[in-house]
Amino acid sequence: MALDYVETSKKIIEAVGGVGNISSAGNCMTRLRLVLKDESKANDAKVQGIKGVKGVMRQGGQYQIIIGNEVSNLFKEFKKHGNWGEDGGGAPAKATGNPIMRMFGFVSGCMTPLLPGLLGCGMIKVLLTILTNFAGMSTDTSAYTILYSMGDCFMFFLPIFLCYTSAKKSGGNPVLWMIVGATLVYPNLISLLGGNTVELGTFLGMNSTTFFGIPVICASYTSSVLPIMLMVPVMKWVEEFADRVSPNVLKSFMKPMLFVLICVPVCLIFLGPLGYTIGNLLSGGVSWLYNLSPWLTVGILSALMPFIVMTGMHYALVPLMYTNLSVLGYDVIVKVTMMCSNIAQGGATLGVALKTKDEETRSEGIACGISATIAGVTEPAMYGINMRYVKPMIGAVTGAAVAGLFCGLTGVKGYQTGGSPSFLSIVTFISESDPTHSFVFGIIGGVIALVVSAVLAFILYKDPEKAPAAASGGAASPTASAAAPASLSDTTIVSPVVGEAVALNSIQDQVFSTGTLGQGIAIEPSVGEVHAPCDGTISTFFDTGHAFGIVADTGAEFLIHVGMDTIKLGGKGFTPLVKEGDRVKKGQLLLKFDIDYIKSQGLPVTTPVVVSNTDDFSAVTALASGKVALNTKLLKIEK
Repeated sequence: MALDYVETSKKIIEAVGGVGNISSAGNCMTRLRLVLKDESKANDAKVQGIKGVKGVMRQGGQYQIIIGNEVSNLFKEFKKHGNWGEDGGGAPAKATGNPIMRMFGFVSGCMTPLLPGLLGCGMIKVLLTILTNFAGMSTDTSAYTILYSMGDCFMFFLPIFLCYTSAKKSGGNPVLWMIVGATLVYPNLISLLGGNTVELGTFLGMNSTTFFGIPVICASYTSSVLPIMLMVPVMKWVEEFADRVSPNVLKSFMKPMLFVLICVPVCLIFLGPLGYTIGNLLSGGVSWLYNLSPWLTVGILSALMPFIVMTGMHYALVPLMYTNLSVLGYDVIVKVTMMCSNIAQGGATLGVALKTKDEETRSEGIACGISATIAGVTEPAMYGINMRYVKPMIGAVTGAAVAGLFCGLTGVKGYQTGGSPSFLSIVTFISESDPTHSFVFGIIGGVIALVVSAVLAFILYKDPEKAPAAASGGAASPTASAAAPASLSDTTIVSPVVGEAVALNSIQDQVFSTGTLGQGIAIEPSVGEVHAPCDGTISTFFDTGHAFGIVADTGAEFLIHVGMDTIKLGGKGFTPLVKEGDRVKKGQLLLKFDIDYIKSQGLPVTTPVVVSNTDDFSAVTALASGKVALNTKLLKIEK
């Protein structure tokens, strides 16, 4: 289903806090990836309610909006609305979350921009393998040499490309950082560290040469990832140091000279060999696990892969794939397990499409199934069908595990980079030494994933029962979904807070004052309590307790946000008394908050009350000004 890219872009920008709240924007194969200046201004519920949005994730300092196959076309329109690019045009926003998630987020952010080059060049090598094995092309021809150069150049010069993306991600000078990567793959240095120009010695049991008497361990850095990733904090610090110590009159040449003279030796003497060693250990560990129990290793990882994808950490596995292809000559961790998982996700949605009696679900299931099985794009299947109905996910995980067990037992391996793992990318399983083994058994494994997941999803899935319509003139059933009723009606709410009403456009926070999140009113509270302004259902309640949403039985949706930037308090000073999904009655006490504590932290307590689905109504009118009590009529919403 084609999206209205212009309208969708505008709605997303509004829901994440406006153009001014976006530091940088980019996209991967299925996700719009934003770095926001203040993530608290992004309204997850409003973003998820936009047509075409499958889900929202906050991971590694990025605000990720899951779109699916149409994200690249959407991004072409999206980037027209601001002067930010993938580099953000300034210092990157500070990542949040625990250190492990920040690390994965950083690696993912560095690797994602490399995917077009990785996939394009990888598929050229696949084409070359097919031509030499099945079309009789000789490796001695100039055509072979040219094609091989086109296909191999990306992996060979990978350290240079990685320096560029990591500099962009870190706010460094890309050209300076690329010099470090270029030095690692410079032909004379490759020859030196290969022992072809000088007599080698030994250091720590490894071949080495020297740099002014300092041992330099011999290692190959073509196609490497870890040495550059380890160098990122060093290059960041050295660039700042060189800028700080270089006099302004000499800075144009002194800063880059100091950067290169410090960073390259540090990389060659310390962090390069460390990364090289860690990479070999990781590949050795993968090889050991695979040789110890290939069926169990591949089976378990195939079953776990969808949950890894949900966190966005599958991109953080790409460096391991590079290392495996470079050191072992093959990869199973990413290529094979993701193939089993992706096809199983699509198979489950196809099973749902066969079972369901709902035309919209059937159409969505077929589209998601084709996307996952043929193109390897799984987010629409995972979020649109499998996670949404839960039981199809059981079928998908089981199908992936069974296919992984088969591929592990039969020794299926991936030998080249290429498209997202799927039926189309099984051509990357063709090996020069044994062209048909992994290719044929890979296809069989894919069929197993497809059939097992589809059959199980077909058996387990049941169409959800439609919620009964409310009786005429009566309230909605207490067991009904928290979603707004099918028909909207006029609504008048009372003040949820005791205090003084003020115009929404007069408050400090621009995202509220401009009406980005909806029309409404604000209250300066004098009592630290929030009561229900109407009968309805709690649609969302932030973990930090500072804000919540409520859907009135009449269909109006309200956001009540206590204070400005109070998300920074991490829940201190807030005591929620209800939870998401609870039915509430008008006047019921929902939340207590400590006015004095919030003010002591330098934060305003101004509390906006906005109609988050304002566009569904013809008018939202403020009825109060000045002092308000709990029974004071506050807003009138007209259908």
